[in-house]
Amino acid sequence: MIRVSKSGVVAFGSLEWFRRVGDTSVALGKSQFHEELINLFGCLIDHDACWIIRFSDPAPPEIMYTRNVPAPLRDHYKNACSAVDPFAAHWRLHKEVGVQTLSRFRGMLGPIDPTPYISVFKPAANVSDELGLFLPTIGNSSVGLFLEREQGEFKRCEIESAKIAFPILSSLEKAHIGQVFSGLRNVDPFLRSVQFSPKPILVQDRCGVEIFSSASWKEAIEKEPDLLPATKLTVKDTPIMLSKFILEIRRVDKYFPLAPGGRMLTLEPSPSVSDDRSVTSKRMDLMRRLTPREREVFDLIITGRSTSDISRILAISKGAIKNSINRIYKKSEVHTRRELIQVFLVR
Repeated sequence: MIRVSKSGVVAFGSLEWFRRVGDTSVALGKSQFHEELINLFGCLIDHDACWIIRFSDPAPPEIMYTRNVPAPLRDHYKNACSAVDPFAAHWRLHKEVGVQTLSRFRGMLGPIDPTPYISVFKPAANVSDELGLFLPTIGNSSVGLFLEREQGEFKRCEIESAKIAFPILSSLEKAHIGQVFSGLRNVDPFLRSVQFSPKPILVQDRCGVEIFSSASWKEAIEKEPDLLPATKLTVKDTPIMLSKFILEIRRVDKYFPLAPGGRMLTLEPSPSVSDDRSVTSKRMDLMRRLTPREREVFDLIITGRSTSDISRILAISKGAIKNSINRIYKKSEVHTRRELIQVFLVR
């Protein structure tokens, strides 16, 4: 492994430290943000390797990024160590942000027993101590930044340095989350329509655990008794009509910063007029039979977009759009664009 030597350690509060804070700020809202953040954390303390792990309850720990960690060791952690990781156990029990070290768990009594982890992980990783920093995220999850040392334990002055830096690292994490939300509308056609305030929105991780919910979502829970049970359904990414709302469910990919592989749920008012509810019901039934791409094309057709407009918006060829339209016609049992709009447009 390539050791980050003591000669490369940066003093907290120095000009070099603030230059690196600035570099990290530039990455806010971007996919490389946490890599920059752990570089900022690591520049303060001599270490041999680093990990970034996402903790959520009850999902198992998820490795987001490593440096100077061989792939077999990552697999070993995932398969044999994550279930006995004392850092993960500490998060599940206490939901405590801040700084922790592996050496602190040694000899502790109670529900957190580091012995199994130490016996299966430390020999394989060739580490003598770990320094972890738990960042406050949202919901029941936290991102942990970990520095590993091959020889000796982290000193009290180094732990204090991490604690002093924590408020800045924590503030950067919160700013990153804000940037992620504000930038989502520019990433995906569905997300572009999502106004995070006041439109009700819920973000769940891949195990269905709530990561984020807006204030308007909490208000909707009180108005709609069927909403909470509907959020627990493992349905495809298709809308569900409730008495007061239409629940939209969309999967997010593994690169989504807040909940990789999770789900985003949003609410639209349910039509109050009987005829409109009937049309909405037909439309939702059609959505279940369309592919994600066909849904995008359908939504744009309904809003009156031409084939050229749709091709430009989705950045795919007109031929591919026409093929999607023909498949939509077949699945919806209509023959023209005008008929599609007449049948499925909610007035």
